[in-house]
Amino acid sequence: MEAIMNDIVIPGMLLFAYISFLWWVGQRFKNAGLIDFGWPSGFTALALYYGLVSDGHWQRKAIITAMYCFCGLRFMVGWIVRNRRDGEDRRWSYFRDRWSSGEGLFGIRSVPINLFAFYHAQTFATLLILIRPLAIACNNTEPGVYVVEWIAVGLWVFSNIMENFADFQLDQFRKSDESGSVCRNGLWKYSRHPNYFFEFLIWTAYTLFAIPSITHWMDVVELVLVPLVAYWFLVHFTGIPITEQASLDRRGEPYAQYQATTNRFCPWFPRTSSNSTSQANGNPK
Repeated sequence: MEAIMNDIVIPGMLLFAYISFLWWVGQRFKNAGLIDFGWPSGFTALALYYGLVSDGHWQRKAIITAMYCFCGLRFMVGWIVRNRRDGEDRRWSYFRDRWSSGEGLFGIRSVPINLFAFYHAQTFATLLILIRPLAIACNNTEPGVYVVEWIAVGLWVFSNIMENFADFQLDQFRKSDESGSVCRNGLWKYSRHPNYFFEFLIWTAYTLFAIPSITHWMDVVELVLVPLVAYWFLVHFTGIPITEQASLDRRGEPYAQYQATTNRFCPWFPRTSSNSTSQANGNPK
């Protein structure tokens, strides 16, 4: 019982209270995008919590905790920069329109209620799934670091570099382009969302790191769910659908052509325009 309290109940209560507070602040200041700060700050705090209270070997705990905290801080800083520059993210207008028209939770038309549910969907996904590789690894008392864990660190470093490189290429394109055209530079030639793809690999790296620490069949279930849930959030929920709808609204036909010739998620060589319409890799929802 004490283990469950320390592993799930106490951090869960703290995270729920924190995210609820951010929801309230967002209502007051009319900025629903606070979850984009709350989510990474929440899992950063959980990473520090598990790193401090768990009984695992110090070296393993230090590595996985540092990995989580680095990503959390990067996401937090990115949100602060974007929010100061652009204000609330455009996708929240899309969500408000959907929720107001009855497409929210159980057909409820209340934007605050749907927003509360949206916030805590990420709360429970973080607590019960996305943070589990860290919690599992931090309970491993075996000394030293296994080869597969170092491989996971290598994948994590590579994916972080590539995600930041994709963001840098897009940022440079936006600074130099004044026509509102579509970025096809560098990695964006091979995927419409290379940054999301490499973010997915980051979560896969966490799962890989925790494999040597598996002690129970539930550990296997939790680790399998990590990349699956990360993929669903990125590709089908908070990531690609809203981003692509906004791009279509702003750029129209040029972006539709880009969709038809370029893979949605996994980088691959562009298709030719003659057969691209039937082979387009997913349309925005």
